[in-house]
Amino acid sequence: MTRPVVDWRRATLIGAVGGGVFWGLTAGAILGSKGSAIVVAELCVTAAVVVIAGVSMYRRATSSPGRDFGMGLVLAPLTGLAPLLAMLPGVVVIFWKG
Repeated sequence: MTRPVVDWRRATLIGAVGGGVFWGLTAGAILGSKGSAIVVAELCVTAAVVVIAGVSMYRRATSSPGRDFGMGLVLAPLTGLAPLLAMLPGVVVIFWKG
């Protein structure tokens, strides 16, 4: 039995829109808490839960739209990861120097 093919256009659109919402809420939560480590840890856990839910939905889906949505959920938290990793060294240096 072959699995349905993922429509990557739909999956990336879902991931981009979901990622924009996710990272917008994330930035608001971090700014609202003034960079509290507890809030950052909770957001990391939330991102991991979204990725796990996406993988689960992707694996259990029987139709292409379900697989597309699952893959979009996987992509959503990852959309802001590259800019975040690019800025991380500067943020670490700023906090390290006090």
